[in-house]
Amino acid sequence: MKVSVTDLSSTQKRLEIEVPANRMKQELDKRYRDLAKNVRIKGFRPGKVPRKILQSYYGKNVESEVSSQVIQETYPKAIQEAAIKPLVEADIEEIHFADEGTFTYAAIVEVSPPFELPEYKGLKIEKRAAAVTDEQVLEELQELRQRHAQLQSLEEDRPIREGDVVVVDFTPWVDDAVFERGKADDYMLEVGLKQLHAAFDESLLGRREGESFSFEIDYPADAPTKEIAGKRVRFEVTVKEVKAKILPDLDDDLAKEVGDYETLEELKEATRSRLAEIAEKGLRAETRGRIMEELVKRASFDLSPKVIDREVDFLVEQFVSQFQRQGLNIDPEAFKAPEVRAEYRPQAERNLRWRLIANRIAAQEGIELDEDELEAIYAEVARVMRTTVEKVRDAYAETPVIEQMKESKLHEKVMEFLEASAVFIEPAEGGSEQNEE
Repeated sequence: MKVSVTDLSSTQKRLEIEVPANRMKQELDKRYRDLAKNVRIKGFRPGKVPRKILQSYYGKNVESEVSSQVIQETYPKAIQEAAIKPLVEADIEEIHFADEGTFTYAAIVEVSPPFELPEYKGLKIEKRAAAVTDEQVLEELQELRQRHAQLQSLEEDRPIREGDVVVVDFTPWVDDAVFERGKADDYMLEVGLKQLHAAFDESLLGRREGESFSFEIDYPADAPTKEIAGKRVRFEVTVKEVKAKILPDLDDDLAKEVGDYETLEELKEATRSRLAEIAEKGLRAETRGRIMEELVKRASFDLSPKVIDREVDFLVEQFVSQFQRQGLNIDPEAFKAPEVRAEYRPQAERNLRWRLIANRIAAQEGIELDEDELEAIYAEVARVMRTTVEKVRDAYAETPVIEQMKESKLHEKVMEFLEASAVFIEPAEGGSEQNEE
């Protein structure tokens, strides 16, 4: 196999690959032998159809199948021989079977452009201190009380108050017809949380258990439910149950109930520690974001539009998949609109620039994944695939998914390296603008 490389631009190379005639002859002969065993052509016995007849009937299909197979097998070897690491899949063009039997094709490959790394050691980065206030601890404990509240039947016949939990049946009417999809029986809600609509909760206040009544709500034109958007909806409601929500006291008994704590003070300290850990994780993510932004801002290089488009595709697919995993029914086609894709483009560019910068830093600093880190990746994939680590290592180690996991882990190590060398400073008063070196 012969491979020649031509630079088309700083971000694009053209590979011309020539596959020798003997290799193509083997592949074509094999395909025609298989075809002859299975094809049925009038006037010929099975397996006895001449090659020229097969070519006249199926030549174009055979060449297409063989060329696809040969490209699939030779292209990875070609980019390895040319020492090229594509950023996205290549465009294959100019596929040609020569008279002498050789097969040639061209691959247009998007690559990382050459660029000078900015100074990345000793970056001055603003970093806030992770502080947890008494108010935050108290707010968390109040939420804990809410989660451990008990519902009790009313001891007296009284009107519904904010904070009560009610069970209702309701039927909505739209345009003088029942909106069947909006009906509900035995629907439980806490008055004041505005689960359905603020006006719905307001209409419950002052009502009593067993009471039936109706009221109207005007929905805005941008309401998420299209059947009621911009319309007046009449609700017929029956209050079936009313229960008071009783919060536990904030004391030692609550501490013992919610966990392995003897006193309220122990619960408070554990809550403070947990909030501090969450705050520290958030600050670390914020700090890493500032390091990334600073390096992206300092490095200047071109990016291929095709590479950016593929990253936009990836971000959109992630967003859609996230919603679908949560059971939300959204139309993926809606995210193909140019205005939607334009919103993702800046993030796609940042991601790509950081990825290329991080790879260059890793190469320059000799940052690599050790055997334990690689084994951890293979073990995680094996767990998800319900197979063995050995099979993942032998059969899937070079697949795009695992390569992506390896790169993600490598970039994490690069970020740890950058964090270790960074100089952290207090944010300036009145804002958090980056100080320039």
